[in-house]
Amino acid sequence: MALDHDNYRLDHLQLPAHVHVRIRGEWRSGWLIGCDRQLSGWHGLVQYQDDDEDQPETTTWLRAEDIAADGGG
Repeated sequence: MALDHDNYRLDHLQLPAHVHVRIRGEWRSGWLIGCDRQLSGWHGLVQYQDDDEDQPETTTWLRAEDIAADGGG
């Protein structure tokens, strides 16, 4: 069964948006700073605090299914 990529949309969020990102199987807080609809589905450009002391902040593209909108108000 093919994945319906429209279920993982990011364009409804006002940027920048506080989100949760799945990194190496763990969820952590981050910021969504951009989004793009690609052939493989939605992707988001996110920034998050990394555990690596040499690179405390990471900016990278993630698949939308690895990004969750913050439910807080």
